[in-house]
Amino acid sequence: MSIETKTLPAMHLAYVRHTGPYGSPGIAQQWASFGEWATAQGLMTPRRRMLGISLDNPMTTPPAQCRYDLCIEVDSDFKPEGGIALQDFPGGRYACVPFKGTALAIGPAWMQVFAQWLPQSGLRPTGQPAFEFYDTDFEFDAQTGVFNCELCVPV
Repeated sequence: MSIETKTLPAMHLAYVRHTGPYGSPGIAQQWASFGEWATAQGLMTPRRRMLGISLDNPMTTPPAQCRYDLCIEVDSDFKPEGGIALQDFPGGRYACVPFKGTALAIGPAWMQVFAQWLPQSGLRPTGQPAFEFYDTDFEFDAQTGVFNCELCVPV
């Protein structure tokens, strides 16, 4: 597993919250809707960084209650409308592993990060939420469902 420690910048984020099982088709559908909204707002050109923030531990939180924020970087003067809210991402030091696969494969990849790599790394998580980081090189294949991101754990 190729993991890199990175310092990510603070970001101002527009987001919508999904509540339900991580890795469910509902999250993929919500990402599609969120992407359409972001495109309509002119946020996808130039492409902005996006985050999928997992707010709960799926090992201790019932799947139906797991919260996941779908986020896109916005300027500080951005005014949200409808069901869109704002939050500030503090930035900081993160252990990040590249991921390329489908929504069904991301859960096992997260398990590998937390169950295998992190305990052996000597690093300690800070207790802040882990997230998927979709940088400006993000790609999605609509035919296969394969996408790329980085799985990031605050350390």
